Amino acid sequence: MANSGIEMNKPVHEVKLKQRPFVGFIAWAIQRATALILFFLLPIKIYSGYAIIGKLPGSGVISTLHVNAVIDSLLIFALIFHALYGFRVILIDIGIVKDNRSVFATFTILAAVLCAISFFVIVS
Repeated sequence: MANSGIEMNKPVHEVKLKQRPFVGFIAWAIQRATALILFFLLPIKIYSGYAIIGKLPGSGVISTLHVNAVIDSLLIFALIFHALYGFRVILIDIGIVKDNRSVFATFTILAAVLCAISFFVIVS
């Protein structure tokens, strides 16, 4: 038998599976969804801001979008979750975070609290 450089007598180390292997995927999916929300709503918010002050055409319906609470709420939700999950990825990449699950839970709770506070401010 030819020597392939692999010793057959060495024990194979088992791969330890995570308890919740889809946490990273959930954060990834939410970050991609919020990126799409930001991609579509930020230009609408900017364009409607210019339209409301009369600098661009379309001051009718498009300018009402600038003060729309639903659009503002979606933008705040997307911005907060996208930023915190992006910060989570940075912390993982530079090696500060070893346990993805605890950071995911912490940032999710923090984002939910920040969104609730922001929504309360918008509604009141």
